[in-house]
Amino acid sequence: MPMVKVGHDLSDAEIAARYDAFGGELSMRPYFYPAVADFVGDVGDKDVLDAGCGSGQLLQEVKKRNPTARLYGMEVSAASVAAARQRLGSSADIRLASLSDSDLPFGQQFDLILLTEVLEHLKSPVNALRVLRRSLKPGGELIITFPNAAAWLPVSLVAEPLAHRVRPFRGFLPHEHPLRTQQPIDTVFSISEVLGMLKEASLGVKQVHCRESFPYVLEVFYKFAPRFDPAPAWSWVDRLVNALRLTTLGYRVFLRCAVAS
Repeated sequence: MPMVKVGHDLSDAEIAARYDAFGGELSMRPYFYPAVADFVGDVGDKDVLDAGCGSGQLLQEVKKRNPTARLYGMEVSAASVAAARQRLGSSADIRLASLSDSDLPFGQQFDLILLTEVLEHLKSPVNALRVLRRSLKPGGELIITFPNAAAWLPVSLVAEPLAHRVRPFRGFLPHEHPLRTQQPIDTVFSISEVLGMLKEASLGVKQVHCRESFPYVLEVFYKFAPRFDPAPAWSWVDRLVNALRLTTLGYRVFLRCAVAS
């Protein structure tokens, strides 16, 4: 599926206002934040920034595993900033800021920066990646998670023309698709396109992991058995896909990156 965009014509102020309308309630499925925190691993007492921290769920999980870590967060939505501050209290420095700015608001560099499910909501993702790269300490790492539209193939190719006329078929498109997204700004892209962005931003990939393999199968559970959470049972499929290094089949891709040498 080619890269498809929605909301890129909105101003930054309009985007922030529309995110505020969610009241800080946007979140991922329950498995997601613990899974990312497990991928992050042990960070000790290092400086960790969550760029696009939402209401602070991921920072909360990182704190559970790393009680001495120094945590920071930034978010474009004032409502989400308020929710994150309430969730984390004095254990994290949360600020209202945008990745469209040329510099981060903290005036320091970080050992680890997290960018989870944010890249697809940026007008200029490569510029944002460059800002984050400059904000890493020597030897620092950037962990990115993003939705990989290629995981919906070939089902999405069949579903897309039908989805314009029959609404249930929208459920077999990536969540970022204009016919499905609820976000003010969204982009449909594949893992290969993200890898190209990282190369353009002079970032290299050290580790790849994926979750939600064969998302169109999971969608059947979500639609017809909404009280059943398939993610725990589906973890064996994800483990097999990762063991075989078929991460293009996973919808949620996790990358550990560093400055390219």
